[in-house]
Amino acid sequence: MAGLRRAGAVAVPVLAVVAVAWLLLHSPASAPIEARRVAMGTVVTVKLHAGRRLSEALVDSAFAEIERIESLMSRHVADSEANRIEREAVAGDFVCSPEMAAVLARCQEYAVRTEGRFDVTVGALTRLWNFPEAQYPPAPALIDSALAHVGYRDLVVEGRRVRLGRGGIRLDLGAAAKGYAVDRAVARLQELGVTAGLVEAGGDLRYWGSKPDGSGWRFAVQHPRAPNEYLPVDDIGLVAIATSGDYEQFFEHEGRRYHHILDPRTGYPAAGAVSATAWANSALEADIVATTAFILGPLEGVRLGEDLPEVEVLVLYMDGGRLLHRRTSGLAGRGRFPGDAE
Repeated sequence: MAGLRRAGAVAVPVLAVVAVAWLLLHSPASAPIEARRVAMGTVVTVKLHAGRRLSEALVDSAFAEIERIESLMSRHVADSEANRIEREAVAGDFVCSPEMAAVLARCQEYAVRTEGRFDVTVGALTRLWNFPEAQYPPAPALIDSALAHVGYRDLVVEGRRVRLGRGGIRLDLGAAAKGYAVDRAVARLQELGVTAGLVEAGGDLRYWGSKPDGSGWRFAVQHPRAPNEYLPVDDIGLVAIATSGDYEQFFEHEGRRYHHILDPRTGYPAAGAVSATAWANSALEADIVATTAFILGPLEGVRLGEDLPEVEVLVLYMDGGRLLHRRTSGLAGRGRFPGDAE
């Protein structure tokens, strides 16, 4: 009998983000404007901490920008640009928006760097597994069939022109679109004169500005096996943070945990890590790197982080029943992580 335990896409990240946001912005002297709404399949938090005439209208502007990106990049929006690419880019070049072109190009850079371990053409597999509703793993034959429609080399991006090398390719921008939407919301708020705050969407967070009381920014990464525990990490000067974990969307079947972060090479949930956190200068970059590091596992994931400029990576993994970590050199001395000597 399958045991089902699902940590939904909303519930667990929200708990983690509440803790992070509290550490970042709460102080007795401040009363930031805060709003939480559902967008892009998750709960999005906007906190405005400083600036001229903070108002709900500013919050509305941030959410409008996020919804605009969702309308471009979500496979769940019938006429989104992502879905139009699937339908129209097989017959010939599809001229896409500058934003879509930039995001796809960045994703393809990571696909090439990792030889397909990060791959936005994984959509046939993610549709098959159907998280967070999934309760049982698909039949192996169905996974093999879906894998036949996965391949980053079949996605060609040349400037704004995009084409697919064959039919049946399905896009899934879930590891990039939320981060990009966060970046765009932050940019919009900065344009409107908000001088400090944060935007978070499903575990992708970006902050900007200085707190009015002058205290430093503080962060915490959720413990992947203890929902009410967090791992404090010092500010390292990179303004975007993203975490990918096997606790976000999963089910258990015949004693095994199946989660939503799929390895495009095998068609099954990636094995090796239980959580990967990335710090970068944009939420798009942090989003992509966190997912990629999780799929690569602790050794290769941290090696990727060391090779990238202005990126830090923390990967948590299980070994012999113990939770351990590997991290990039820039995180040395910045926090106490699982497996550190007492």
